[in-house]
Amino acid sequence: MTSITFDVALAHDPVDRDFVALDALSSASGQSADERAAEREGWALLEATGDLALQTEAAGRIRRATESSAHLLDYPREYLLRVSVLDIVAAEERQRLAWLLQRCAQDGTVRRDRFRFVCGIRSSRWIDLRITRRVNDDRADEHAELLLTGHDVTDWVENERQLVELSYQDPLTGAGNRAYMRKRIAEFSARGTPGQLFALALMDLDGFKKVNDSLGHEFGDALLKEIGKRLQDALRSRNMVARLGGDEFVLMLEGLDSESEAIRILERVIHVCRQPFHLGGCQVRITTSIGLAFAGTTPLTETPLTESQWLRRADLAMYEAKALGKNRYCLYSPEYEHRLDEQFRIEQSMFEAVQNGEFLLHYQPIVWPETGEVCATEALMRWEHPQGAIAPDVFIPMAENNGLIKHLGAWALRCACAQLASWDAQGIHVQHMSVNVSPVQFRHPGFLDSVRNAIHDAGIVPDRVVLEITESALMTDPAATESLLTELRALGIRFAVDDFGTGYSSLSYLRRFPLSALKIDRSFVSDMMDSPHARTIVSAVMSLSRELGLVAIAEGVESDAQAHLLSAQGCTLVQGWRYAHALPPGEFERALRAGTLRLGHTDVFSQGQA
Repeated sequence: MTSITFDVALAHDPVDRDFVALDALSSASGQSADERAAEREGWALLEATGDLALQTEAAGRIRRATESSAHLLDYPREYLLRVSVLDIVAAEERQRLAWLLQRCAQDGTVRRDRFRFVCGIRSSRWIDLRITRRVNDDRADEHAELLLTGHDVTDWVENERQLVELSYQDPLTGAGNRAYMRKRIAEFSARGTPGQLFALALMDLDGFKKVNDSLGHEFGDALLKEIGKRLQDALRSRNMVARLGGDEFVLMLEGLDSESEAIRILERVIHVCRQPFHLGGCQVRITTSIGLAFAGTTPLTETPLTESQWLRRADLAMYEAKALGKNRYCLYSPEYEHRLDEQFRIEQSMFEAVQNGEFLLHYQPIVWPETGEVCATEALMRWEHPQGAIAPDVFIPMAENNGLIKHLGAWALRCACAQLASWDAQGIHVQHMSVNVSPVQFRHPGFLDSVRNAIHDAGIVPDRVVLEITESALMTDPAATESLLTELRALGIRFAVDDFGTGYSSLSYLRRFPLSALKIDRSFVSDMMDSPHARTIVSAVMSLSRELGLVAIAEGVESDAQAHLLSAQGCTLVQGWRYAHALPPGEFERALRAGTLRLGHTDVFSQGQA
């Protein structure tokens, strides 16, 4: 006789109680009365747990079921005894359960997994199921008896689902977060359909920082919430929107038939974002810049893009949209990536170039248009890179962004002053040295000291130095600019407005600041032979200069016709290729000795304002 013991006291969890009862029941085999009694006791204990307990064949047909199972599944017990357990699990679960039943019948190894059962009244229940073959049951696999016990874990699964949803949700806007975006990209890569497009759009709110700074972060958060809602309403599915953080949102456009379909969606998004927002009694308007990146039209044959690759492409396109004026979208092009890589390579080599002395100054003569005599020269920075010269319009913006411009600008000023002193020592008396000042350099707290030290160390008269400053740099903070220029003018320094006419339209600063010259931008000079409007602008600038007692200097003079027209209109000074390119110091000196260039003796800048 087989002895059966149920150690119920050790089983505190309902699932554990099922397993204790199951193990006892599985040990009961044979036909003796005691064994049948033990089996009945085990079955009664399973009934008492209130959980699932089924006895099935290997194919799944239910041979025995507890009343608690019928109650749990919302089926009459008689119904359960007429069907297979495969009939009452969800369709997507049947193949997996059938496989586990067969494997357990074959090798007797206990199997445990979670299944969704389709219930009679309730839609479904999740059951943590354990499958066991009866011990000492040596019948053929297809006739083996299996015992299925399980505990209802529906609430636990629902809580888990909610936690998973929350883990994919941005807490501020309710849209998806970066983890959700990563999941969507992975899903597309796994099931990509040939002929259909997947696109990822990265959007950034233009001027969002101003909203935060002006109205406060509370209003900024309210704006982001409203943006998230508008985006979810504008797209055909709320599942297409995620927020990366800050004011950056991602749109995941799946199942597109063409690029034009994605573009129509982006145009709709730009339109809804442009509509006014009403926040705390204030009406706020904002625009957005969007970068769009596409997967290939046959994603199954292509290497799927990673999350970082998607974001890199969309980010490059977005910044291109910002560079083109904002409030628009831009499609990714490999050209952006090549350009960025090239900029990164140049920027990294810039730091070594400073140490290696690759930067130098060339000097372009500023001359009288009638005689061609040199009365001043402009110091222009050049970068002689080992792999070829790099243009100033490439490296100077980079230097302004990475902070090197402060060091390069101070070096250029010292070098230019020292060169002026060196020419004096050689008997070459260039009356004035003109040096460009970057807006970043101009706003640096140490700028005044750097100018004072450069002049002092070179031992030159301060009024021979002309600092060329753009309108935008002058007008960033007019009060601070006026104070700084006044201090510098007290030293004797003179100032010229560089690229005049391309910056601020207000002319009040011309009488407010102690200026000496206006430099007419080369774009007007180059167009004036073919454009009456350009000629009118050039003429107006020269008239304005005369009335204000300022020197007018025309840049970019390249032809005799331009030179004659400027001279006829009374332009004070000119510079450009028509007279000389920017020259290294040695070539400049040789041109003077050879008579190609001739020095003038009139101090034209003495005509400027004090």
